[in-house]
Amino acid sequence: MPRRPKYPSEVKVAIPKEITVLYETPILEILLTKNEAEMAERIINHIKTNGRLWPDEWKVIIPTKSSRDIQLYYRTLKKLVSLGLIGRGKEGSFILSGELSRKLTVMIEKVNALTGGV
Repeated sequence: MPRRPKYPSEVKVAIPKEITVLYETPILEILLTKNEAEMAERIINHIKTNGRLWPDEWKVIIPTKSSRDIQLYYRTLKKLVSLGLIGRGKEGSFILSGELSRKLTVMIEKVNALTGGV
């Protein structure tokens, strides 16, 4: 029986100080490292085109099948689940999720309450 994946309880996000950097930088590169962002884009595009990502479809996303790329795939997948960009679907599959936007909405409400909605 395979082990259950361990998802990180939190993911560090580096928010740039300058607002122009936020506008110019792709969102995945703000949330993840550059290599992880490229892999995340492949994963998300695969889910968009096929509706979901099944556990054995990593072979389609990673054509080289090098151990480094496979580790990057699983590390990125775990971070995407922890962030809330993707979620668990039926029978172990992954689907797109709106959990990250809900988390950010809560953060915005808390910041507005703290600052008085300035």
